[in-house]
Amino acid sequence: MFTYTAKIYFDDIEIKQSSGNNLDSLFIWMLTQQDGEFGNYNGQITNNKTHLIEKEFRTNSY
Repeated sequence: MFTYTAKIYFDDIEIKQSSGNNLDSLFIWMLTQQDGEFGNYNGQITNNKTHLIEKEFRTNSY
């Protein structure tokens, strides 16, 4: 079982998910998944053991 799960949302809709054991790698993955599209992107990385949010980001691109 992986330690962390990263989820990316467009507005309130989950659009991508990835899991892994390296927090920094998952954070970089989240930041590179926008694919040049515009809109309300946000994401969070959750610790699967404690269920706490470890990192998150929010961006508005127009």
